[in-house]
Amino acid sequence: MNATFRVLHTSDDTQFYWELLNADGDTLCTSGEPYADFGDCLAGLYVFRGRAAESPLNDRTLDGAPDRLAETEFELVPDEDGGFDWAFQQTTGEPLAAGRAHPDKARVLADLEAAKAAAPTAEVVVEADEPVDIEACAEHGHETPRAKRYRIRVDRQRHVVDRPAMTGREILALAGKNPVTRFRLDQKLRGGQAKKVGYDESVSFCAPGVERFMTVPLDQHEGAVAAPTLRREVTLPEHDVEHLDARGLPWETVVDGRRQFLLVHDFPLPDGYQARTATVALMIPPGYPTVQIDMVYFDPPVVRADRQPIGALATLVIGGTPFQRWSRHRTAQNPWRPGLDDVSTHLALVEEWLAQEFVKRPRRA
Repeated sequence: MNATFRVLHTSDDTQFYWELLNADGDTLCTSGEPYADFGDCLAGLYVFRGRAAESPLNDRTLDGAPDRLAETEFELVPDEDGGFDWAFQQTTGEPLAAGRAHPDKARVLADLEAAKAAAPTAEVVVEADEPVDIEACAEHGHETPRAKRYRIRVDRQRHVVDRPAMTGREILALAGKNPVTRFRLDQKLRGGQAKKVGYDESVSFCAPGVERFMTVPLDQHEGAVAAPTLRREVTLPEHDVEHLDARGLPWETVVDGRRQFLLVHDFPLPDGYQARTATVALMIPPGYPTVQIDMVYFDPPVVRADRQPIGALATLVIGGTPFQRWSRHRTAQNPWRPGLDDVSTHLALVEEWLAQEFVKRPRRA
């Protein structure tokens, strides 16, 4: 059994405190004083945990928790009975942790060293009923503690759940996406990477880096060139750049006359197409990201391996290269969502369009 941090309510259920237990279950230390705010308590715990490891960690975990930017120090404190105690506090005087008083100074110093050694790897367990915000934990690089309840974000809405894991189907249903098979669920990870979640795939809210979830409506109506120098002729929002870099594919932005395009090279195509990859082009309209991205363009043209036709195709020349245009559009029931939809959600939709071809026209043997 490893050392453990426990976050608890005070006996009157009005405040919060934490304590550090060693492998035998003995208390090594507690927070210096109770906290009125759960976020403050969790932030103080992580400050102590990082500083005990001689780390520069000094951060807040939840919105509303005060920044803790002051230097920190350990201090040996004589008590009223002639014994000794130790305190861990900021130089501002705000206490973060306290040990146990003992008449033997050597014993107190040994307890202090034990607390410092145990803190960096101790598991964090929230026994209070307050929900832990997994997005805030991921944002600040903290692992999400084991807790009774979790706060998760799906699109713009936050939901409190009392389970450490849910399936993609359950998360979509929680977000009111019914029937769930008309939606795709992606999880956004710290660093901008996005990962598709299967309907029956279980997602652990305590897994490292899980930040939030995004839904992509799947309804629609039909209506790789080498890049020695990747151009940046159009400035994309920072979150788009982060997502594209996280995909690990070469990408560039180009201006062709009055039109602007994002080109993603070596974009993987699912099984069933003749080519394994293609360059994907998205037309970036004036006013994006408030104005929607529509359709998708491929070079070379995407062809099914079984030679079955693909509907609603045309050609558009971009920078002198003919691209195959797929006329696929969002519906009036599921339009572009300003502030939520962006390059990442549109590329997820492109992946679904590619997969849906084999649902509309099953493969021939």
